[in-house]
Amino acid sequence: MCCNFRGAATILLAALIVQAVPARCAPDDDTDWAPVAVPAPGPVAAPATAAGGFAAPGRFTFAQKMRDHVLDQICRNLNLQHDFSVGGPDLSGSGFTVSRTLATYPDNTLAVVDDEQLVVSWSHALSRALGGDGAASKSISLSASVEGDSMVVRPLGSDTKTCDEVGRLLRLVDIKTVFPLDAKRIAAMQLGELWRVPLTLTYSEGLSASDADASLSFGRSNSGVSSLTLYRVADDQVRMRFRIDHVVVYSRSLGVTQAFPAATFAANAKNILLRLLEGQVAGQFDRYTSAWLTFGRSSTDGARIMMEFVVDPRDPVQAEAMAVAMKGDFRQLTVMAGRMSTFRDADGRALKDYAGLRDANDKTLGGTTYSATDEYKNEARSFSLSLPVFITHNASALFGNDRITDAGGEFRFYAGNQGRSSEFLDAPFIGALVKDSSQRDVSAVTHAAPGQAQGDPIVVYSRNQGYFGEPASRARETLADFNGVLKLVGARRGVVRPKTVLPIDALVPPSPVMGREPSIDGSLFLTLVFDQKAVRDMLAAPPAAVRAAVVAAVGPGERPFVDWLIAHGKLRDGALPQDANDHMSPAGELETLSRQTTGLLADLAAARGAKTNQERAQAVARMIAGGKSGLAYEDVLRVLVQFVDPMDLTSDFVASLNLKTADSHLFLKGRQDVPTLKASGDVQARFAEPSKLID
Repeated sequence: MCCNFRGAATILLAALIVQAVPARCAPDDDTDWAPVAVPAPGPVAAPATAAGGFAAPGRFTFAQKMRDHVLDQICRNLNLQHDFSVGGPDLSGSGFTVSRTLATYPDNTLAVVDDEQLVVSWSHALSRALGGDGAASKSISLSASVEGDSMVVRPLGSDTKTCDEVGRLLRLVDIKTVFPLDAKRIAAMQLGELWRVPLTLTYSEGLSASDADASLSFGRSNSGVSSLTLYRVADDQVRMRFRIDHVVVYSRSLGVTQAFPAATFAANAKNILLRLLEGQVAGQFDRYTSAWLTFGRSSTDGARIMMEFVVDPRDPVQAEAMAVAMKGDFRQLTVMAGRMSTFRDADGRALKDYAGLRDANDKTLGGTTYSATDEYKNEARSFSLSLPVFITHNASALFGNDRITDAGGEFRFYAGNQGRSSEFLDAPFIGALVKDSSQRDVSAVTHAAPGQAQGDPIVVYSRNQGYFGEPASRARETLADFNGVLKLVGARRGVVRPKTVLPIDALVPPSPVMGREPSIDGSLFLTLVFDQKAVRDMLAAPPAAVRAAVVAAVGPGERPFVDWLIAHGKLRDGALPQDANDHMSPAGELETLSRQTTGLLADLAAARGAKTNQERAQAVARMIAGGKSGLAYEDVLRVLVQFVDPMDLTSDFVASLNLKTADSHLFLKGRQDVPTLKASGDVQARFAEPSKLID
């Protein structure tokens, strides 16, 4: 499999004289992959493995987004909404909204979502023209808002057909709300039913400059969020979670928008079409008559706290205690949302309120099942492109850290993330005919028991790949890319043909030689976990061995450059030789690989030289996320896995594709449990970005 290393440099010559390690071969048909005993399907499913549990929140959200706005969702995308707005130039956006939608779980079953939202917002902008009529302008804006919400999500069952539920969608008389909170209604919740009550207080300020087609903006927003959720996770368990979050976001963006004549036509208040087009229809015209290109950067600094209680709703006493607690807690949380801006300050009012709320509920509900605080920061970049009907493309990259403190001690998470999604041939009211999405995550995690120093880091790498309407060969290409990493596990330790390679033909059979290639819908998920010993072995690799690993990692596309290096790897006047046709010479490619290899060696040196384990974890996560080398996640791993004992690698793999009647769920057998993996996965899941459908 071709990797993205480009070029080479004379520093790789040392790799050519490194002595080969005696090889150990495993039989071709021997594999460590074994099927997972998957729990029975349902609206609430527990992770089958610790590695899968760590990746579960990201997998669920990814799979849910893959089902959004694609062709077979024509009835699933329906949204019945009634808006009651408040007038006034500075109160735009204020009002009350009642809506009912159908939403899709990753297994393609449905839920009905009833949402009532109250918004009070204020905004004011001061603008000044920078020229004559039609010229650019600059403006300063201030805004504030309070948003209250009541959302109820109810699964409809696995045998539900989408368009059969349109009649239910239109019946607003049975819309369900969270309120009133009482024991009888809590006991009647169905399995998988979710109640959500968030309250958000936000104020922001911004500076922007724009003309008709382009804009440049800088902004700062400050939000305090409090939320209550109630989730029926089992017949004998209802889980209540309190979350309070404060976040400050600094953003910068540059955008270009081009409106087509049809947009002007649809927005003309005098034409008869607009009088007939309301709600979603008007939104469709806006979506399909504007093109845009946007670059953005943002930095986030936030803090959050959470508590979790579980009661048996079949017990009237416990159910009533939960109802009483929720009523009182919601009033208290509205105060705490406003105070979260002090979370990092010395007065500690928010922490004092949090402790008081926790202690009060401990007495009422019998003690928390979990409580913790989290301080987090991240930096993000984004890119968006839209050409109506033809393509919508979004890409983002993020690196951040979390410091989560609970009764068991302190977890440090250092994480990189890259996401990409492309939709093609996007038809109004129908959705995209083709969709391709990917997400890559790497997390380095350390843990310290109370009063102890942080332990050695573990590393978790996850890749999610989704398809809709694409040829089946795309899934085989992804699996081959996975194996491009897995086939090199332990290579510098003498392992040849390791048992970690995925069985591609068994997972996605080859397409027939004759006839049309079948299309594929679904997702592939791979999670690799490197235990503490594996991370130490990576970092202990000497530079000469790393250079040799780089040579082993290059694919067929780069092999000619390495061969050229073997034959011509001499310096002339301190530089690599170039021929008369400079652009045809391998020298430019070689210089690129030189920089990449040098950068990777520098990243490894920084991780080895870190003074603390948390600094080491951060350096390792940055290295795999690209670091100074600028390499893709998989390209870095192709080098590092060669120094890892296969038995120090844990993995979880899921293929959920329409080519098979059942998902393929595999794990690497025979491994010992990775210290801190399950605990850190549980912690991460509680603080992960919540899905609309589960908690």
